[in-house]
Amino acid sequence: MNRTQLTSDFCGEEHGPYALGVKMGNVVFTTQIGTDKSGEMVAGGIKEQTKALMENAKHVLEAAGADFSMVGKVTIYIKDINMIPDMNSIYKQYFTEGDYPARCCTQCVDMVDGCLVEMEFVAII
Repeated sequence: MNRTQLTSDFCGEEHGPYALGVKMGNVVFTTQIGTDKSGEMVAGGIKEQTKALMENAKHVLEAAGADFSMVGKVTIYIKDINMIPDMNSIYKQYFTEGDYPARCCTQCVDMVDGCLVEMEFVAII
């Protein structure tokens, strides 16, 4: 099975031993946080971080020849469960209404560098 490490000029560089995304056969994996192109956390709150991470995920999916319609599962780690409505208000804009992926959302009390939300995406091409 072919394994390809995915990159995008629209996303910041990795700050550790991980990939922006990986394509294995017809499966794409990416995990994103709300960073800008320089790799720094975006200013603002949960809505701004959610928009940035969704844009990052979009670019990594595109690098694999995929898009959000091909995402089958999303795992969300959020700093405060009370932020879910604001996160959802941005998240749902990236999917066709009524055609959302399976999802797990859990509170994660301590996250890196001011991160409020992190999402893992699995897509099938």
